[in-house]
Amino acid sequence: MNSYPAELLVQLAPVMFVAGLDLPPALSAPTPNAPQSKSPPPTPAKHDPFTSLIARLRDVLQSQRKVTIWAPERTKTFQMILVGRDVRFPPRKLVAPEDPAYAAAHSPLSPLTPSSPLYPDGLIAPIWIRKHTALLPSVFVLFLRLFEMPPVHPRSPLDPPDPDHEREKAEEERRRDAELSAVVAARKKMTNERGIKLTAVLLVSRRTLGMS
Repeated sequence: MNSYPAELLVQLAPVMFVAGLDLPPALSAPTPNAPQSKSPPPTPAKHDPFTSLIARLRDVLQSQRKVTIWAPERTKTFQMILVGRDVRFPPRKLVAPEDPAYAAAHSPLSPLTPSSPLYPDGLIAPIWIRKHTALLPSVFVLFLRLFEMPPVHPRSPLDPPDPDHEREKAEEERRRDAELSAVVAARKKMTNERGIKLTAVLLVSRRTLGMS
């Protein structure tokens, strides 16, 4: 008996990619296709607050809406997918943008492309829906950690600050901030080209914010 592909039956929701929430290898969860163990997941190291924060964020985000055939709960807006920071989107056309033929080229899924699964009848194929529910988000959330130099504790409270250390600290922080800005700018350019909304979230310690 024939049946419809799942892509034609599930309740669809806008896709949100979330990057930058990678855990250390020892704490990483198994991939969706990997065999699941019945043992509880490892506990993040308590001495690293950022590791604990990232683990909690992953738990909260992964509890969001999943693709299901029928779900009476409609209050959750996005289908959330955790991705790597360097994730790339599927090509818009069969040739590179710098190719002179780019203007007249078509998408790999276009019915005008002979190798397309939509060719020649032009019907919507499950792979087209899969592209927009797994490979191409409507929102891209990028978590980044702001660089912070480790504090240097003087041998005595009466010791004055080391000017050389303060200068090196300022130079290193400026360099790291410039690198971070470049990462955000490159991702913003990529998302703007595809009409995707980008949100950058900076993780920073309470010490840097001046909080006790």
